[in-house]
Order: sequence, then structure tokens, then C-alpha cells
Amino acid sequence: MDLEKLCNEVKKLALSTGEYLKTEQTTLCKKDIELKGTRNYVTYIDKEAENRLVEGLRRLLPEAGFLTEEETVQFEQKELTWIIDPLDGTSNYIHGDPTFSVSIALMKKKEIILGVVHDPLAAHTYSATGTGKAFLNDNPITVSSHPTLVNGYIGFGIPYSLDERGEQILRNAMKQFRKCSFRIKGSAALEICYVAAGICDTFFHSGLSPWDVAAGTFILQRAGGKCTDFSGGDNYIFNKELVASNGVIHQEIMETIIQGN
Repeated sequence: MDLEKLCNEVKKLALSTGEYLKTEQTTLCKKDIELKGTRNYVTYIDKEAENRLVEGLRRLLPEAGFLTEEETVQFEQKELTWIIDPLDGTSNYIHGDPTFSVSIALMKKKEIILGVVHDPLAAHTYSATGTGKAFLNDNPITVSSHPTLVNGYIGFGIPYSLDERGEQILRNAMKQFRKCSFRIKGSAALEICYVAAGICDTFFHSGLSPWDVAAGTFILQRAGGKCTDFSGGDNYIFNKELVASNGVIHQEIMETIIQGN
């Protein structure tokens, strides 16, 4: 399998899906919006975008299975699995906010080998394959070298269901508000890529799903960053917890915000 050639085709598919999202956002009506849960929205656009991705990816790799957010295709355990989010940032999208993305990852057994995250309105496509570099469009990217919370630029998110541990982490973060800048953008896939590109120094979030993080965390690692779950382990794709950082600031984030020492 030629991963570079495959990645180029996946990027084309992400761009075409992004064009569809851009067009539909301008005509979206409130009657088209459904609720999956509190603050958790879905529209016909999510589902149609996912159908387009599945159809296109099947043409590229007929033997691969799928793990998808909208479950338009049944999950089957296969050696190769596409993990896709057709619209990461649906809440932003339905409110006319420009921060949303298309996220596509390819997993071989239990290892991610390709990642693409596309920001349709900014025309930014983040990508990585194998053990090579990470890219924003055609330019290599790398994480920041900022070493401390002081004057750090920190991304985070609040899950739909905020448990006691999540609330404690937010209280820990509040104690650091005078030291650094905190931002919530609303698209985990993009926010992880912001860390990969050196825009943000770290990003943390609980309550995430594999399609939110699979592509972005792979791109971040190829850009020199670090990913763990809240226990410091490597089960961040399936364990619903993520700390993504430039690596240098990681331990301080873990100690002061995640563990609250």
C-alpha cells in the first residue's frame, strides 16, 4: 500500500466533503437539526457527509472496515479500519460558527497509519502518514517549544456529560487563569492540529470518541508532540480522555490541571 498516494486521495475526498459542508451551512434550517442529547446535535448534513466519505473511502480501500460517528455503516473488526468524523464541531456548525472540520484516520490493527483533518472555511488541511512529517497543506509543521504554563496558549473542551472528575479538572484549570490564555474552539480534531502546528501549546478534553481524536493525535505525534490519557497512559483514542501537548509542557499540565497537585 502506497500511503502517500492514498493520503493524497483522502485529502481530495476531505476537500470535496468540506465544500459540501460549506454550501449546506448557508441554507441550514432549525427544523433540520436533531438532538442526540443535551447540547449534542446532529443534522441530515452530518449523515450525508458521512455517506459521501464512506462511499469514497470504499473505492480507495474496498477491504477496509469503518468506525463512524453517525453509524451509517456497521462496524466490523478488520485489519484496516477507517475512523471518520464527517463533521467535528456540529454545535459550531449549526450556529454559523466557522470552526468545524472533517476528520479521517486509517488504523491498521491497533495502530493509526494515516491522518487527515480538513478545515473547510480556512482551507487548511492537516495530514500525516507512516512515520514521516506532519503537514499543513504542503508545508511541514512542528509543535511549539513553549516550556511552561506561564504565558501558555491552552485549548480545552467541556464534554456533553460532565462528571465529578471533569468538574474538578475545570476547577484546577481555573486556578491557572492568571498565568496563561485558555480557549475553547469546539472542534477537538482541529484543536489537536493547532497543537501540532504550534498554534496552541496543549489541549485537554474528556468525553471524547475515537473519531474525534484518531486523526489529530496521529498528526500531532508526527509533528513532535505527545498524547496521553488522563492517567499518563497511551489509551487516549478509546479511553475518552486526552492530553495533547508539545511534549515540553506535558508534565506540568498533568500535575497542575489533570491531577491538581
